[in-house]
Amino acid sequence: PFSETLNEIYLEMPKFNLPLKECDTLYKKWLYVLNNIEIMARLPEELNNQIFQRLKSIVEVERMTLDERLAYETSLSEIRDMHNIADSHYEKGLEEGREEGREEGRQKSIRDMAVALKENGADLLLIQKVTGLSPDEIENL
Repeated sequence: PFSETLNEIYLEMPKFNLPLKECDTLYKKWLYVLNNIEIMARLPEELNNQIFQRLKSIVEVERMTLDERLAYETSLSEIRDMHNIADSHYEKGLEEGREEGREEGRQKSIRDMAVALKENGADLLLIQKVTGLSPDEIENL
């Protein structure tokens, strides 16, 4: 022990022969996987969680040939590029939608103001000056 909370344990991996069914902690499961790395090709149900899934994908990539690795990295790059393009178009669409909504809101506000002025007996020229609407637009309200 180094201190009350820190200990050092030495383990000889060939001597670690605990069956997977008896690995009741994450630490023991890690030791089991490290000692039996070949099982990563067919991951047992007991190890089917996010951390071991990530380890499995790392092992799969490391086992690839140079050509397979290059094709894999290229496809990842293409997927990331497509994702970024989609994200940027989505953001652009949101901004355009917001701007359209603002403009529609301004137009509705102007029409509502014109209706209120008209209902209160305001002169057609005054309504035109205040709202910027044409006489035909004001009459159709």
